[in-house]
Amino acid sequence: MKKGFATVLLLFIALSFWQCNFTFNTDSAGGESQSDSAKIEFENPNHDFGEIKEGEIVSTVFKFKNVGSMPLNIASVDVTCGCTVAEKPERPIGAGKTGEIKVEFNSAGKVGINKKYVTVTSNAVNGSEVVSFDVIVNKNEE
Repeated sequence: MKKGFATVLLLFIALSFWQCNFTFNTDSAGGESQSDSAKIEFENPNHDFGEIKEGEIVSTVFKFKNVGSMPLNIASVDVTCGCTVAEKPERPIGAGKTGEIKVEFNSAGKVGINKKYVTVTSNAVNGSEVVSFDVIVNKNEE
């Protein structure tokens, strides 16, 4: 009887330690380790268009890399102004692969110094990243 009790007690202690080890090795957000996730890293998160004339439409591309170990899905790209349009990749970006966010700015009615932001929302551990651009729009005298 004592031997059976000792075995059960030893098994209980071993399971308790195993459970503690399991709990500390997981991410609290859903049980996945952070190393098993996507992570977006932009090559250059800010672009400077310099000076342009009012009415010009300019565009740029924000290049990024998925430096995580899982596919990256861009859920949305949100702009701060109707003068800006952003396009996201429709397909997942594999681990170690690159992608682009295309941004176009229409300067009509935007004379002066402009700083615009694009919020990129994804399934990455850094789920919401912001890229931006600066442009000085000079009044068109024509």
